[in-house]
Order: sequence, then structure tokens, then C-alpha cells
Amino acid sequence: MLELLLSDEFKVTMDACQKEVGNQVLNTIQRLRVDPGHPGLKAHRLKNAPGKWECYVNESWRIIYDWEGHMLRLWKLGDHRIVDRAHLHVFSPQTGFSRLETELVDESADETAASLSIDSEPFAYSTSEADADNPFAYFPATHLRALGVPSHLVKRVQRTRCLEELEKIEGLSPQTLAWMLDLATDCEMEHVLYNPDNLLFRTTLDRLQGYCGGSLRKLMLNLDSKQARYVDSRHSGAMIIRGCAGSGKTTVGIYRAIDRASAGRKVLLLTYTRTLNGVNKTLIEELIGPLPDNLEVDRVYNWLVEYLKREYGYQFDVVGSTQQEELMQSALKVVKESFKEDIPDLKLNFLHDEIQQVIKGNSLSELEQYLKIRRFGRNTPLPPRYRRIVWAVYTSYQKLLQEEGLCDWGDIPLLGLKKLTENPLSDPYDDVILDEGQDLSPVLLRLTRMLIKGGDPRSRRSYTVMADASQTIYSRGFSWKDAGIEARGRTYILRKNFRNTRQVAAAAARLIEQNTLLKKEREFIEPIWSHRVGARPRVVSCDLNEREVRFVYEKILDLVGGGHFRLSDFAILCPTNKKCQLYQEELTRRNVPCVFHKDQTFNILEEKVKVMTIHSSKGIEFPVVFVVAVRRGLFPRYIDRSGLDEEEAQLDRERFRTLLYVAMTRAAENLFLVTTSGRESPFLDEITGLADHEEYSGPEKEPD
Repeated sequence: MLELLLSDEFKVTMDACQKEVGNQVLNTIQRLRVDPGHPGLKAHRLKNAPGKWECYVNESWRIIYDWEGHMLRLWKLGDHRIVDRAHLHVFSPQTGFSRLETELVDESADETAASLSIDSEPFAYSTSEADADNPFAYFPATHLRALGVPSHLVKRVQRTRCLEELEKIEGLSPQTLAWMLDLATDCEMEHVLYNPDNLLFRTTLDRLQGYCGGSLRKLMLNLDSKQARYVDSRHSGAMIIRGCAGSGKTTVGIYRAIDRASAGRKVLLLTYTRTLNGVNKTLIEELIGPLPDNLEVDRVYNWLVEYLKREYGYQFDVVGSTQQEELMQSALKVVKESFKEDIPDLKLNFLHDEIQQVIKGNSLSELEQYLKIRRFGRNTPLPPRYRRIVWAVYTSYQKLLQEEGLCDWGDIPLLGLKKLTENPLSDPYDDVILDEGQDLSPVLLRLTRMLIKGGDPRSRRSYTVMADASQTIYSRGFSWKDAGIEARGRTYILRKNFRNTRQVAAAAARLIEQNTLLKKEREFIEPIWSHRVGARPRVVSCDLNEREVRFVYEKILDLVGGGHFRLSDFAILCPTNKKCQLYQEELTRRNVPCVFHKDQTFNILEEKVKVMTIHSSKGIEFPVVFVVAVRRGLFPRYIDRSGLDEEEAQLDRERFRTLLYVAMTRAAENLFLVTTSGRESPFLDEITGLADHEEYSGPEKEPD
């Protein structure tokens, strides 16, 4: 257990508390000492006070504390304002502390039933022989679980008086005992054993013989001989590589970028999402070290904005989502007032998609162009009356943007295409490689195609696009010819799924086969499954929404503790950013190292659980994936489409089906689809017979 130190300020505040609050403070301190990860503490790091943590005493009172060695230092006590003002507090190394003596009344009693007294003498470190013989008394429950200690034995391990007694505990596996003894007897691990906050799995468990090596690097960086032919290709002009999910398109792009740059050529590797861009950089650096000057890895929009700023001095004030919705609503109101006849009840999200993906995405400048353009997914054209209304809303919306001095993200590619057409790059790239190309609009594809034009024609400049229409979740679709890319005779298909086990691939394929739009457009690639076999996907129905987080937490610790996976092997994929934040907060509170994909420090290879939206997971695979909140209202989101026809409603359904397909195909070995009983997504019915089902209502046995 941790030694407790109180600052003088903390002691004064506690002495002045009312008796009821004072008792709550003492109970909280004892709980903190025994198990810093106790759910009732709601403990988490303070963002505005590095190294400091807060926990709850009650709904109003908080404690600010930190760890140093095996000592728990309690700095401040007060209402929630002490947290709000943490950045203004002084945490001086000269602060005076006193030791808090604790004596458990009964080892079998509730952990909050204890008597505490404050030693007024200056603190001097000491430890009993029993404590010294069991360093795991200081380990948080999560870290013991990661070593393979079952949840119901955690408290018993913490209370064991010496290491020899660990061998007498029934239920501890030989592997877990070996790991714990190795940690306890390795003198180089002493700084870890007496500071649980420093138990970083990559720097400690890595060093234990027999601990699994993790499989994320191998998964993302393995290059098959069939993929290598596209890495080594010396083609000039455009080449399109279409591949099913798991066929290694991202891996091909990474190795091709390295190969071309190693030949001294100027190379640009682009993708759509910030997360995949960060992953590409990390994996390239894993292979060759820092990026050479002639190799750029970037997001399409980031490259474009920087180019327009550098070359033309543009500064963009991009409208936020809330204000954009307000402007769209105002534009719709103007149109309704100007039309003498009744108009259909067009919803804002439909108008947004039409304007961004169809009108701006195809660089349409006149109504006549919009009236003629083919729209992906429809057997019958969108009626001219509807299109005239949409165009009127678009022109009104653009006028409102200009009056506010704003633009939206759809305007920037139009400006970039115009400038590159008027003034091509003076120093074009030798090779442009575009990953997840199906999510780019025709305008962005034309723009990126222009980045290799000009210069010496003998340089054999190349443009490589990797795409899979069955994973399109941002765009309404297009043909490569419509996007200005002529690649006749240079369009290749990767049918082999190298990533997923046969069981995961079969379930995902069954789901996406229901997408009639892909088959109609002849864009569906029938995959050839890998020879790898594994567990069938598991649909987990929790009795309550809140249990979903608990299941994920417990299962991660079970799999890590079993020695089969590392923390970096896990990804939690959520349908919304709000769900991501919930999982990040809960895992952090439970001392499970995790990182949210929007964090600046996100690193795909870091020894932490990755929490991501499904959209941001495109192009990435993980050994174990939890797809959470697979419920009605999210898969699909059944948007009210009054005023539109069944074909538009079908487009909505297929978009969410594709989203779930993308999430499922991120799992290389194990896939968990987590839902709530009675609220299961109808998409889960489509994989019946290819997935196992289980009910979850909490852990089988709570810790003693």
C-alpha cells in the first residue's frame, strides 16, 4: 500500500471541515491508498496542472494529489473550484508534508472502514519488512490485471505479506507468477515497482522473458510478394490500385514512397484523414528513421492550405459546423420565401451533402451542369424541381458566406484547382501517391493529378491512387474518368485479403454483400480470403448501455493478462467523437493507458489502447478491435427524410452499412461487436450464423 503524505494546507483544510465532510475525506483517502483505480474515486489527470491528479470526495469536494516513488502526496482539498483554478496554484518542492498513519481495523472489512491519524512529526521514509517483501502492494489493480492476476484475486495479491506467499494463492497462473517474480527480483525494475505511475508496459514487461512481442508492427509492415510488384513498378502517368479491405493498400503506399524517395526522386504521399497521415509518418520512420527532405507525407487539405498560403498569401477563415448549419438554415428560409409554390421539405444534412459532395465536389459552376450530372446510387435522376431548389439554396448560402468573410472546406479545393490550372507547380513532384482515394472528390483528384505535371517529360513522373469503393464513407461516388484520371490498362485489383482471419473476413463480406449499390455500379471486389483462421466475431449484448464500457475494459485486461496481446494491439472504434471521449475518460480513470486519435501525441505504435472514430480508422488495422455502440439510432441513424424518395433513404442506409463494414475489417484477429440488449443494430442480423453471441451483465466475480 502507498505511504500517505499531507501538505500543511491540506491538513488545515481538513481540520476545518464539518464532521460529515471530514469523515468522507478520510474514507476517500483510505480508498485512494488501497486502490487508486477504484471507480468511486473518478480519478483522472489534470490537464492544466501537469503531473497532478484529482479525485472525488463527494459531488462538491475534490482532492488534488500526485505520486512520488511509493509515496502518495495529498496537496490540496476543497470544492470543485480548486480544480478549475489548478493552473494558478503553487506546487512548490519546498512544501511541508506530514505523514498520515493508517491502521486497518480488520483486513476482511470494507476498505473504507479504517482509523486514521496524522503524525505531526516531519516525514521520514520507512517501510516494514512485510511491505518491502511484497512490492505488489503498491500496484494499482489494472497493472496487476495486466500481469494476469484475475480480478477477484487482486486485493489478495496486494495484501500478501511476502513474495513466497504468492505461490500459495490458488488461481494465479505459472506465467503470471513468473512475470511477477522476475519484476520483483530485477534490480533494474526497482524504480518501477515503487512507482505504479511509471509502470509503462513497453519499458517493463518488454523485458520479461516470454512476454508476447505484440503484433501491430508485423501487421502493418509486412509486405507480400504480390504487393511488392506495385511497389517496384516504374510506370509513368496514372495507375489505380483497387483493393478489397485488408489487401494492404496502405502498406503498398508506404513502401512505394520509400522506394521512390530512395532513388532521389521528389515524392508526396497523401491521404484524406489526419489519423492515417500520422500513421503513415510513424510507420515510415519505423522503417527508415527521420523522413528525408525529398519525401513529404501529408493530408490533402493540409498540403493545399499551406500551398495557397505560401504561394498566394491566402488566409482562410473556415466556417464552423454550428455557424454553417445556421447559414444553411438562413439560405433555405430565403429560398422558401422566394418560391411562390410549395417546396419539398429538404433536410439540412441532405442539402449539405448535395452542396459539398455533388456541386462543389464536381466543380459545378452553373445550374445546367447540376441538372445534367449523374448522381451515384440512383436509378432515376433526382427530379429537376428538387435540383433547382438545391441550387437556389447553394447560391444563397455562398452569398451569406461571402458577406461574413468566410469559406467552407469545399471552397478551398476549388480555389486550389483554379490556381494550379493557371500556374502549374514550377517544381512538380516526381511521384504522387494517394491512399484511400475513394474518399476524395473529383475536384481533389484532378488537383492532386496536376502535382506531377510540367517539367522534363523524360522524368517518368507517376501518379498512384489506391482505393476501395466498398469503403467509401465520405463521398457519393464517381468514376475515375469523371475525375480526369485516364488509367486504361493500368488499373489493377488486389483481391487477396492479407489482414483479416477467414472468420472476420466472411462476416464482413456477408454484410457488404447486402449493398446493392456497389453491385449495380460494378465496384464491389470479391475478396480472396487469407488462409489464417481465428475466432469468429463475437456479438456482445450488454444488459445496460453503461455495461459496454465495463465489458471492453475487462476483456482488454483479460487478453493482456493472458499474454496473448499487448496494449498497442487494441483499438476501440466508436461511431462518434462523444463516445470516444467517454471511453478515453473511463479507461484513464481505471489506469488503462490509452490515447484518443485527436490527441497531438497520437502514435500508432505507442504502448496504449487506441480510441478512435470509425472514420479515422480508415487504412489502419489492429489485432483486436472493439466496435462499440452497435445500436439502432447509430447503425443506421435512420434520418428523417420526409420530402425525399426511397432511393435517398437507401443511400443513407448504405452509408452506415459501409461504416460498420469499415470498422469490422479493421480487426486482423479478434473482433468484438458491442451492443445493448433490445437495441441491437439490424445490421447484426445480416451476419447471423457467422458470429457468436453472448450476453454480458457484469464480471462473474467481483474483487474481494
